[in-house]
Amino acid sequence: MKFLKGLGLTLLSLLLFLSLSIFGLAFLLNNTVLSPKFITSELDRLDMSLLAEEVISQQIPEEEFPEELRAVLADTIPKVEPLVKEQVSAATYSIFDYLLGKRESPDLAQTLHNTLLSSDFIVSIVDELDIASLAEEIVSEQFAGEMPEEMGFMTEYLDDVIVELEPWIKEQIGVVADPVVGYLLGESQSLNVVIPLEPAMEIVRDSLREALLESPPAEFADLPPSLLAQQFDEFFQEFSEGMPSTFELDESLLGTELRTEIASALAEAEVGLEQGREVIGYFQFGYKLLIGFIVLLILGIVLIHRRVKGASRGLGITFLTYGVLWYVGIFVAKYLAVTQMAQFDVPHYLEGWRFQFVDNFLAPLEMLSLGLLIGGVALIVVSFVYPRWRQTSF
Repeated sequence: MKFLKGLGLTLLSLLLFLSLSIFGLAFLLNNTVLSPKFITSELDRLDMSLLAEEVISQQIPEEEFPEELRAVLADTIPKVEPLVKEQVSAATYSIFDYLLGKRESPDLAQTLHNTLLSSDFIVSIVDELDIASLAEEIVSEQFAGEMPEEMGFMTEYLDDVIVELEPWIKEQIGVVADPVVGYLLGESQSLNVVIPLEPAMEIVRDSLREALLESPPAEFADLPPSLLAQQFDEFFQEFSEGMPSTFELDESLLGTELRTEIASALAEAEVGLEQGREVIGYFQFGYKLLIGFIVLLILGIVLIHRRVKGASRGLGITFLTYGVLWYVGIFVAKYLAVTQMAQFDVPHYLEGWRFQFVDNFLAPLEMLSLGLLIGGVALIVVSFVYPRWRQTSF
């Protein structure tokens, strides 16, 4: 009988150790790879401005990316980084809600439309952009091409015009953002947005007139302001007659190729998410079964011992063994990971991030191992203290 009891306790203890080992790995995955909180927290530690600077400076030729544009982006990215991370975080949680079975449909188009492609987010990003600097060269070329040669001097005032026009441009982007995104994501089958251009032309006219009267070129310096204003109005009237009164944005302008590519990419992504959801479902089911199995093993050991001293000491030794082995193993794993990663060249700003990532990734398993180690020590102490306490009490 003693032999069978000892054999049973040995088998249960061994099964408990193996089950705890498997549970530790599952616990690690559940709190990292399958945790939107972990993923978003690691994303928050990334410095997107440094990442963008690295990509722009090393991977994009300077002739394709003018210095002025680089400067604008370098100034803008730090401002929009919190907004981008906030929306990426919201999209991540939404996707994980589907993967973890909290909602039935992935609906990536709706997720994107509510987060990274929402009109509010686009407007927030646009508000941080220095559109005047971005549009200066393009507008100057367009305006100069339409302007009569005798009025070519007006191009020097275009900087002021673009600055005055910037609020109107941003407002129109806000108007078209939602319909365009809805059309590209397949949520609407047609697109028709009409933008009146008269307000923009009025802004351009008033801004040019004011700049011209405040600082006329040398050849017009002797003209009375009233005559100069009259000549400008005549020119602008003639110039604006050839301009359309509205701009119509419809599906023919955007084409169907981009919309088709987006629909195909979203469909493929949703198939992948569906497969991932199925795998995660099995994982979660097994995770719960494993917890139940561990509880049964602990109860089995307690029932076989039927005494606090034996049960606490047996469980304590198992927990302590697991805690020590895995806690030491984690430090070895960190050392090996750091050694291996040090052999790969990565951008400077990622060096600290990747090592911290390893620490953060292994932290759940480290805490579990430490907890079981401490719990094991406590149970062993109880196995020695409890019998004496019971004798003194009775």
